[in-house]
Amino acid sequence: MDTSAQISDLIDARREYAIDFLRQMVQFDSSTIQHGLDGQEYAIQQWLDMTLREWGFQTHLFEPDNDKMKAFPDFSPGHSYAKRPNLIGTLRGTGGGRSLILNGHVDTMPAGDRSQWGHDPWGGEIEDGIMYGLGVCDMKAGVAAMILATRFLCEAGYPPAGDVMVQSVVDEEGGGNGTLGCVVEGYKADAAIVTEPTRLHIQPASRGVLLLEVDVQGRATHACLKWGGVNAIEKGVKIIEGLLELERLWLAQRRHPLFPPPTITIGQIAGGLAGSQVPGRCVLKFDVKYLPEELAQDGRARKVTGDMVKAEVEDWIYTLCAGDPWLRDHCPTLTWYQHCIPHYLEPDHALVGLLASSAGRVLGRGVVSGFPAGCDARHLQNRAGVPTVIFGPGDLQYAHSIDEHVSIEEYIAAIKVLALAIHAWTSAAS
Repeated sequence: MDTSAQISDLIDARREYAIDFLRQMVQFDSSTIQHGLDGQEYAIQQWLDMTLREWGFQTHLFEPDNDKMKAFPDFSPGHSYAKRPNLIGTLRGTGGGRSLILNGHVDTMPAGDRSQWGHDPWGGEIEDGIMYGLGVCDMKAGVAAMILATRFLCEAGYPPAGDVMVQSVVDEEGGGNGTLGCVVEGYKADAAIVTEPTRLHIQPASRGVLLLEVDVQGRATHACLKWGGVNAIEKGVKIIEGLLELERLWLAQRRHPLFPPPTITIGQIAGGLAGSQVPGRCVLKFDVKYLPEELAQDGRARKVTGDMVKAEVEDWIYTLCAGDPWLRDHCPTLTWYQHCIPHYLEPDHALVGLLASSAGRVLGRGVVSGFPAGCDARHLQNRAGVPTVIFGPGDLQYAHSIDEHVSIEEYIAAIKVLALAIHAWTSAAS
């Protein structure tokens, strides 16, 4: 029996253990508070630390240091990390192989209205081959898969030759300070895999994300005298419609073979004090996703930066406002309040091919595409200089949603692919 088959058979034999391990992770409430200003990751990190130490990992728990991170443009300020530690677990290799980082976050979005859930958000319930639970897709299944892939390799008799570093991080949902905290502490390796949900696609690049707040001022008055006021919500709608027109132009003109086109999403609107008042203020929040590079019709690539996208969006809004007498004289305030810089690894990098080959053995195919959102891969590659690929179980369409879930078969397959990839990568000389 060849090595791949032996590893795969061992993982099949440990299937129920793997399912129970993921269920235990789901049963921890590790949700963020106020979009990452605070969070509840402490208990799950303590449990994982104890588990990794029992398995022979050298571990280090540390709280991200805002003072060390604040110099970086994609740092998210104002977040507290008291009792919100990152966990580094290092399994020392047997010698001579390449090192590898396995990175994933344990924080989740809040559950929202629990009455809407058909399953307990922290139950890890299984129905028809699907596990339900808050964060099970984004991304506790990925964290469990990367940890167990390393553990099961050792159980199968193939301990990694190079060092494997598990990074279980906090506050990804709030902007990514957890992984940035690992980078500023100097943690590096020859390559990295971030186990975000990719539907088991191999994704060497991720889109950039900019979050924009538009503060629109009107003139409040009683609704019975509406002609004497200026409705800030109505002015805000004009800006929404204008930015959706810009999005339509992007959808028609901007392309990259790994990604869907760039998008602009209105995610939040707040305005007015009562139905009987002409509102004097309206605050809009937009999500702007952009490509790390765009291909012209002749096939030439143009690198795209966040500053380029900001300038284009701002110019579009200011031009729109210039055509409205009120907005021309009362231009809205624009605040870019979060930026996930994209990352791009050439698809011909050795780690991409190795993951595709491993996926081919397990799944019969190895699909290479692009991660459509922002994620922590950007910190590892852009800041630490570590070539980084995104690969994991789960579908993003079920993340941040009621009855979030992941396929058990996909989760087990991810463990197998990761185990084969870890073995192949760390067996080669550095």
